[in-house]
Amino acid sequence: MKSDPQAVKDVVYPCQDTHVIVPASVDRIRTKNLYLRPLEIGDAAALYEFRSRQDVADWLWPKVPHQNIQETEANILNKTFKTPDASGALGRQFTFAVISATDPTQKVIGAVGINGLVPSPSIGYGIHPDFWGKGYVSEAVAAVVDAWWKLSREEPEPRMELNVEREKLFAAVNKANVGSVKVLQKNGFEIVSEASLGGDTVVLFALERPAR
Repeated sequence: MKSDPQAVKDVVYPCQDTHVIVPASVDRIRTKNLYLRPLEIGDAAALYEFRSRQDVADWLWPKVPHQNIQETEANILNKTFKTPDASGALGRQFTFAVISATDPTQKVIGAVGINGLVPSPSIGYGIHPDFWGKGYVSEAVAAVVDAWWKLSREEPEPRMELNVEREKLFAAVNKANVGSVKVLQKNGFEIVSEASLGGDTVVLFALERPAR
């Protein structure tokens, strides 16, 4: 499990210019075992089923379960970016509901997506404990990361300097959350720093945008 409150952003995330252009309508994604579609406010009840559990909240900041479905609805609404993308567009989001491809009821079992653009883009994810350890989160993260890199960019002007850093995608997790750490490492993220937050060690991971 992974969360991305302002406290974590303030402590660990570096600043990065926004080059991505987020479309108003995001395509649905199908993977081997999953179906990902844009997250909707109507998914709150399904997400509340696990966001209201203490064993889930223990890996988040703050470690407090959602107390009611309205809190989960507010969390979904907060996935909308508060700052413009590179085109100047506001009100976009890039978060997906996670559904098992074999479930005829299409019940939402988790969510994965980009939490914000400032100070830098970061990926967050969560899934119902009934589906922990099945590789679903790694599969969902891989699909969303791939889709994120494929979005159009307003590329910066070419520079004469050598070794200019490529755009990165970040993630912050509790170091004790071994499963979440493995998800990121499996997807190519590398540790760049550690920080202390509320008695936990927060590990910041980064993944470079593939060379064009």
